[in-house]
Amino acid sequence: MKIGRNDPCPCGSGIKYKKCCLNISYDQRLVKAFIDSTKNLERESRIKQCLHPNHAECEGPIVKAHAIQNNRILKKLGDNGIVITTNGVSNLFFQNAEPKGRGIASVFTGFCKYHDKTLFQPIEDCDFTATEEQVFLLTYRTIAWHYHKKEEQYNRAVLQQNRLIEKGFFPNNDGKVYLDNIRLGLKDNEYEKNLFDEALLSKNYSSLNYVIWELPYEVLFTVSMAHELDCDILGNKLNDVYSKEPLKKIYLNIFSAEGKSFCIWSWLKIHDSLFAPFATQFLRLDTIDKENYLNNNLPRWSDSVIISPVLWSKWGEPIQQAYIAHANFTSLYIQTEQETGQHAYEYMDTPWNLFDE
Repeated sequence: MKIGRNDPCPCGSGIKYKKCCLNISYDQRLVKAFIDSTKNLERESRIKQCLHPNHAECEGPIVKAHAIQNNRILKKLGDNGIVITTNGVSNLFFQNAEPKGRGIASVFTGFCKYHDKTLFQPIEDCDFTATEEQVFLLTYRTIAWHYHKKEEQYNRAVLQQNRLIEKGFFPNNDGKVYLDNIRLGLKDNEYEKNLFDEALLSKNYSSLNYVIWELPYEVLFTVSMAHELDCDILGNKLNDVYSKEPLKKIYLNIFSAEGKSFCIWSWLKIHDSLFAPFATQFLRLDTIDKENYLNNNLPRWSDSVIISPVLWSKWGEPIQQAYIAHANFTSLYIQTEQETGQHAYEYMDTPWNLFDE
């Protein structure tokens, strides 16, 4: 449809076309439309739901649940109530690091008031003693958080795409592939969460397998991560992204408690053939190699790493920027591994050390 000079500009500014975008290049108009499409995107794509499978028990409103314990974990990391999150949104295109109040650092609207309180009592109100139930609930909360985040990611992508279409910019093939990939991720998450829900309802906590690396001091960061691990430490293929089968997830929770730190890898026992050998490989690494492996991989695996401002400040700006760059160029490091045949903990020592005491 041809736009008349005196017609309202399709960019939505409310100004006549001749006084707005008529003399602006296509690329300039696209950038402007893209920036406009992000306004209030985060807020308008939020989902409020209770992810507990027994909805008949739901009571009270949907609350801002903490994916990572606020009083027991984040309070220790905070400096005047502030922590550093690595899921910043101040940059439109890249993952960023931002200071954030610990009260909102890992919240998501994924449980009703009743289930948020009662379901997680064994890890919220009790000391961590690594019981089967506690490890299961830590992992369940991790899958719930990432399940919820993926749904909101899909909402954002659809909403932003519709906004661009309204301004006359239709998605290219890359945009369609991006949306298709999110849909596949939703499908994989649905498969995994259904398995967890069955175990939760039957209290079959032994359906989960796990290993724990315990450190004799409190680390200055925390992470709650779900990941479709591509290869094990020796380079053996685990998940095949080209397969039609759902990608299998392994979970990592690292946190401090009672003067110690715990690094817990967990997975559903039905996936033992994939992840049990990896867990054994990890435990057999020397301490320095365990640290190197995680220092190299955590920034590029997950945006759910939360760091103490004390540690972040100690690194200084050059190391901070190196960490952020590492988080944003995953494909480059994967290519390096493939070309050199080296593994993450071998090919570089990172200038940052998340495990600094």
